[in-house]
Amino acid sequence: MSREAFVKAFQKELASKYNVGYQELWSAFLFHFSDISNMVSILNSGKLYSRNKALQLGLMHNDNADDDVIGNTGLSAKEYVRFYFGALTPTQYHNEGFKPRNQIHNNAHCPVPVFLLFNFVKLLSREDSKFSSGNIASSGVEIYSDIEDLNKLDFDNIYHRGSTYHESNPSHITYCRHAEVLISDELDIYDYLEYVLVRSDAEVQTLLYGLNTTSKEKLKDKIRIHTNGLFYADRFYVENVVLEKDIFRITFSKSTNEKFDFAFKITNHDTGLFYDEDIPQISLESKTATFKIKPEFVSNTLSLEIRIDGNLAYAYRFEDELNFLL
Repeated sequence: MSREAFVKAFQKELASKYNVGYQELWSAFLFHFSDISNMVSILNSGKLYSRNKALQLGLMHNDNADDDVIGNTGLSAKEYVRFYFGALTPTQYHNEGFKPRNQIHNNAHCPVPVFLLFNFVKLLSREDSKFSSGNIASSGVEIYSDIEDLNKLDFDNIYHRGSTYHESNPSHITYCRHAEVLISDELDIYDYLEYVLVRSDAEVQTLLYGLNTTSKEKLKDKIRIHTNGLFYADRFYVENVVLEKDIFRITFSKSTNEKFDFAFKITNHDTGLFYDEDIPQISLESKTATFKIKPEFVSNTLSLEIRIDGNLAYAYRFEDELNFLL
């Protein structure tokens, strides 16, 4: 049996066994997530790089990994492009969304996560693909290259989600949840990419704002809003932004008592002029907010950029039209 035939049969069996809830989606794909600032570079270049190569090329704008975890991860693991078998991992739980600075530990922070979903069969059918039994930062982790060793993976625990409080083996479950597929050095993503998923209309706009024309064309049928089974979506983010004459109306996913530094940048593309307005240490008492534009900057070609604690939360140029099916 060829490698591809084996993977097709294995994936079909997975889909049959895990056919309800989140896992019904997961069994068709392999997952990679990162902050939107990184994703723009990835999608424009058409390549995913290993951690070492991304740092070497200066392409990692937001390093959302935990310093302790990375410090304990072997050098060889940093030479792989890495994909999870499922979403909603413990790492994602700790990193996803905007957190106050005093809650960010060891630099583990992914303010605006974007998911890339890759074809399970195509990626694992590559002769150079490898996969792990669990967290590759753990001692004793098994990394396999023989495709039939997929049968050795503990998918009951790889796909396990929810509390482990009453489980007899919580550390093993956490270990398995981080099982990965590994590709050496770099990957041309458009041969394998199925979808790009975000949490809101505003994040679609932000992604499109950063993409070049070629990338937009390649992705016009792939960008989707889909939160269930992919994002925790429990910390706040920008849901929607509407321009009404001289006011931006901004809707967030939730209100929060936590304080953040907000920075707004307005650009008038008719004149090329822009101005910044910083509002330090504010909390969102409501899900909605308005931002009034200075009279001399009102235009039909405006862009708005919002940064929260220095991290990109939103950006879009309002003369552009969303010609994407969402």
